[in-house]
Amino acid sequence: MPKRTSDHGKHNRTPLLGGLKDSMNALAADLGLSKPKKHDTNPFGDALQETSERKGGIIDELTRHAVALSPVIKRRTFPELENVPEGLVLGWAQLPSTRGRGFSLGIFPDRDHFAQVAFADTHGRVFVGTDPDMDVQDMQARFMFGKEKEVTLPDGERLGESDEPRSRSGFSRTDRGLGSALHHGRGLGRGLGHGADGVKAITGGVVGRDDTGRMTWLASWLKAGNRYTLEQMRANLPPAMRHDLEYRDAITIAFFATYMLPQINGLLIGFGSGNIFRRLNREAPIGAIRRSVRDTLAARAHGMRASGLEDHFADLMREAGALDTTPGLEAVHGAEPLHLYTSTYSSGYFFTWDKSLAFGQALKSLKIEGNLNRFAAVSAWLERNASLGRNPTEDTVTRAEAAQIDMKLIENPAIMALDPYDGEQERRAVLSLVDIAARTAGQIRSEFPDPRDVLTQQNVPDSGVTNAAGAESTESAEGAVERTDKSDTNTQAARPSYSPARSDEWVYRQTLSSLLRRLRLPYRFDVEFRSRLDSGEVAIGFTTAGTSMMPDSRYDTTRRTWRALSSAERASMSAAYNLRVGLMMAALSFGTSESVRQVSLHIDSIGLEEAIAEQDSAIEAMMSEALSAFEHLRSGDLGRVGSKADPKDGDFHGDPTRPITHEETFGQTASGDERGTAGGAGNGTGPSADATDQAAAESADADGAASIDSQFEDLMKGIDIDEMAFGMPDDTGAGDDLGGIGGEGVGADRGAGGVGTDGADGAAGMDDDPMSVLRRNPTVRNMVTVTFTRDAFLKRLDTAGLDNPEETYRMFGAVMDVDGEGGLKPISADFDLADSRFSPTGSQEEPELADRQFSPATAHVLGAQNSAGLAIQRVDLLQHGVNEFHDIARNTSLGSVEKAQRAMQVIESICDPELTDLASQVTSALIDGKDTPDFTFTLADDLDKERLRARDMLFSGQADQAIEAAEAAVAHLDQVYAAGHGVPRYFNSYAERVVYNRLFATLDERTVLIPDNLFYAHMELADVLSQIKGAEAAIPHLNRMVAYAPAYPLSHLKLAIQLARNEDWDSARAACLNALRVALDRDDAAFAYYRFAYAEWMLDRFDTAAAAYIMSDHIAPGAIGSLESELQELVSRADSQCIPVPESVEAAAHVLATHDLPVWPHIEVADIVRDAARVCVDEGMFVPARTLSVAVARMNDGEGDNIDIIQAQFLRSLSA
Repeated sequence: MPKRTSDHGKHNRTPLLGGLKDSMNALAADLGLSKPKKHDTNPFGDALQETSERKGGIIDELTRHAVALSPVIKRRTFPELENVPEGLVLGWAQLPSTRGRGFSLGIFPDRDHFAQVAFADTHGRVFVGTDPDMDVQDMQARFMFGKEKEVTLPDGERLGESDEPRSRSGFSRTDRGLGSALHHGRGLGRGLGHGADGVKAITGGVVGRDDTGRMTWLASWLKAGNRYTLEQMRANLPPAMRHDLEYRDAITIAFFATYMLPQINGLLIGFGSGNIFRRLNREAPIGAIRRSVRDTLAARAHGMRASGLEDHFADLMREAGALDTTPGLEAVHGAEPLHLYTSTYSSGYFFTWDKSLAFGQALKSLKIEGNLNRFAAVSAWLERNASLGRNPTEDTVTRAEAAQIDMKLIENPAIMALDPYDGEQERRAVLSLVDIAARTAGQIRSEFPDPRDVLTQQNVPDSGVTNAAGAESTESAEGAVERTDKSDTNTQAARPSYSPARSDEWVYRQTLSSLLRRLRLPYRFDVEFRSRLDSGEVAIGFTTAGTSMMPDSRYDTTRRTWRALSSAERASMSAAYNLRVGLMMAALSFGTSESVRQVSLHIDSIGLEEAIAEQDSAIEAMMSEALSAFEHLRSGDLGRVGSKADPKDGDFHGDPTRPITHEETFGQTASGDERGTAGGAGNGTGPSADATDQAAAESADADGAASIDSQFEDLMKGIDIDEMAFGMPDDTGAGDDLGGIGGEGVGADRGAGGVGTDGADGAAGMDDDPMSVLRRNPTVRNMVTVTFTRDAFLKRLDTAGLDNPEETYRMFGAVMDVDGEGGLKPISADFDLADSRFSPTGSQEEPELADRQFSPATAHVLGAQNSAGLAIQRVDLLQHGVNEFHDIARNTSLGSVEKAQRAMQVIESICDPELTDLASQVTSALIDGKDTPDFTFTLADDLDKERLRARDMLFSGQADQAIEAAEAAVAHLDQVYAAGHGVPRYFNSYAERVVYNRLFATLDERTVLIPDNLFYAHMELADVLSQIKGAEAAIPHLNRMVAYAPAYPLSHLKLAIQLARNEDWDSARAACLNALRVALDRDDAAFAYYRFAYAEWMLDRFDTAAAAYIMSDHIAPGAIGSLESELQELVSRADSQCIPVPESVEAAAHVLATHDLPVWPHIEVADIVRDAARVCVDEGMFVPARTLSVAVARMNDGEGDNIDIIQAQFLRSLSA
């Protein structure tokens, strides 16, 4: 290695030990690892920075403190290491005191003297210090060899010296694959695990602690037969110092060459892509990119090695403009507008950005993002080569080879799309996707068996929901929640065995969602699909960027230089790339199920090129909106969409004491801003730092009062009083269309249709499906539509792979238009994904309006004999009944008496008292041969009139009269339903209906849907009474809410709060447990745990109280502001009494399980909704399936409430 000097100042750094401060003993303290120094120090640089001016001073110091080595002590020196002062040599010595524990690394002033610098143990760890006898048990390793994986390699160049010259070819001229040449020769294997299949080896990373205290990847190692090879090192070492090394030699050379010497010189830079990935993972993206390029230049300037992949990275970033100053993308006060994330599934990079990002800046961001993914794909391919013993690897690749690999992966994206293709014929890479799809479907089917395939009949266990207020409640026995130890009425039949004819839609959609979101492609895309397996139809559409994303140049192998690509070449490359991606998606669609007979493909463009060509400010503004939506496809920020699949309360969760908007209260959708932060109000009863039990009791009287006071004051000021307190519920729900659900990232709105993914920061909410923004944009164009048939398509892939994609599309009659430059031109699409042929018949029909009879197995899972047993909308159910009467009247094959009998069957099945009162009119009309009237149902309207009257009295100062009028109105309606033949119930969502059916419904129960406003009237009265007359007055209405909606967590949580105000801790505890047992959302579960914790504390159950606090914070971190202080006070009091309490999530879960308390999400309802979601999808009932599937996706063990991208893609497939 040539001598090198630093470029960091005017003064050259002295070589290795130019600045020994006092002695080797002093060096140990300055290195600071027995007592670690602050992370912002360079241990070697600090210790050695002062220069000894005395001639021979260094030698004298080392000689004075070095130990003498007897001839029998093993040692090894490495005079080849450069930049060491004359007379000094680095190496290792096996001192007697270290035998069996490790060996010493240090400096040899002469052959027979040795001064230790560091100690290496037998586990690949190095600790810096001068004492050979130092205890390293509590020390922090400064350097180590980390094991990564086991591989099988051909015995050859990497395991020693090969007898054959190494081929530089990245690709086989005979189509043997990227870097497929295997080099066999004599190396390290020497018979250990060596045979026809190669040599078994272990690979790992060389890592060292940097100036910030974090471990940094520096190089790699390979071990076979207890001999080591050092790879990917910055230092230029001869082969003898990299191959065929014993353990002590490998550790010593790696420590000095990759860590200590570079750190002294301020050049601790990892090799190749490892250094680039480190920066991208730790630093703001644009700065990380630029500093990575500077690292490469600095390494070369100091005579160190640089990878050809690093050079290719610099080329890609220069091409994308990342190295140029770009207004809008530069850091402002240290903050960059771009944020880089990595997909958990595809490992692809994607940017999110601020809303203010202009069109040009957003376009450049997409270009940089694409080139980052191109670089990452090349790196992954080289890593794959290294694992298989193929060339080139990152240690050997040239800049030209990296560029050729990059272009090959663009021209055949199937090679790296899922599992890296290992076959010899690259053309068959796309066919491997078919096999991967079939294998993935089998794995999902095996991991998630159909619940209907269970043969044994299982009784539904007791739900454990009780009248939480206990004996002190004024609730009557009639209003208490009914329970039974028997199975519900719809679960008596044994489940049948699996039928091959049964639909497998759930497995298909889960599998294809997983495969699509695991695709590793350089350019971001959005994709949607629909399937109908009973007819073998699948439709899939994707939107991707075009010509502007394509490479600007390519390596010309003939001229051995780079040449610029013309606009026509880039347009043709873009068209071919998009067509190939379409072929890959079709291959996955066919491979996932043999039932698929044809796949219809839809390719769209978001119009980047059109916007650029037009140079029109209006188009740029619209494209900025489209690009913003396109970014949100990755971030998962999807906004709220209206659908009858959505919960009626607008997906309200968490603290029920915070103000609820009209939309949240009465079933309209609310914006993300209105939703607020769940649980922010706190207990209101938590003790202060110096509180006594008396103070806690006093504050309990005001529990939740702050938020209720605020709400009541707003009411008195007339702020949104119509909507907030006495608003009309919308029994008909919101619009029917469910928008799409977006892509990678997180932090989405919490609507049933809007979900987030993947664990990054969320952005601001949107009002619609992001894709709808793209489709509304006038620059979005349909580019290609085609329908592939199974046998012909697979045959074509077998013969041509992804070659000549345009010809493949033409074979199947594609609607496409190619311009003179080879690019795609807009066309008129001949189909749409929303076409009915791509979804099961009636899949978007609401249960209230359907007439489905379930098989015994399906009935068991859903707890209902037919679709009416899933109904939650009273108005729709009544309207369906009226429609049934008309159908009966028009049926000429029935006699009048039979018509009347059938009408009575409809009336009895709905069992609504208002409809029952009209029975005589219905039967009379049918007997007389007339059509039935179009009835108007007035119970709900009459109640609203009374609520409005009560409101007027309240705001005229007649509070008592207002309450009396409202209570009389709800009491009348309560009595109407109590006198009927059914069990009156309210359901907030289809998921809660299924939970109720399975956990609460009694044998032969007739469940009757009450008007929604009756439930909310009780809630309003409870809120007003708790404010005016206290908790005791509110409890009867809260108990009625629980009776009407036992599967709705909000009912239980509101009751728990008022019971706590009454200091009825046992009942409050029971109410919290009831909420936990039916909680389908993290915020509900977290708030239930939080209230439960305080009740347990007041009952002096410190262990379960602490466990509940911990679980609450784990489920919804930071959602409840007062939780942390309450937990600290609880722990302090427990410690003062020597009472042990759990301190970790695992310990908390164990404590709860030990006391037979719920450990969310591992509760009974999780299995219920999971099974029901699966069955609803297979049965083609997508309206309830969406709500159930959202609940399933949310009930996970991870922190945060985000739905991952695969489940988001799955939910999109259920849209209309």
